[in-house]
Amino acid sequence: MPSLEKLHREFRDQPFVLIGIDIREPRETVLRYIRKKDLSYINLLDEDGRVSALYNVRSTPVKFLLDKQGNMVGAAIGYRDWEQGEFRSLIRLLMKQ
Repeated sequence: MPSLEKLHREFRDQPFVLIGIDIREPRETVLRYIRKKDLSYINLLDEDGRVSALYNVRSTPVKFLLDKQGNMVGAAIGYRDWEQGEFRSLIRLLMKQ
């Protein structure tokens, strides 16, 4: 999560939105984690797993990259170090489209 927070802070004033979705976690557990880690990006709770099922999420973490029109242009299953240059370059490229 620290690399996602850094990513969010780096791009917050640009046409970029980062949304975290917790799946089937107790609300208080999620809130405690957000506060403990001082996360400033949007976090939602998929309490019953319906959203995850719509996107066919079978394991976590999973990341989806969407373009400005909301079309999925990429996905990453498992942990990724979002501080690496190629991820930031990809995000900058997507923001230009």
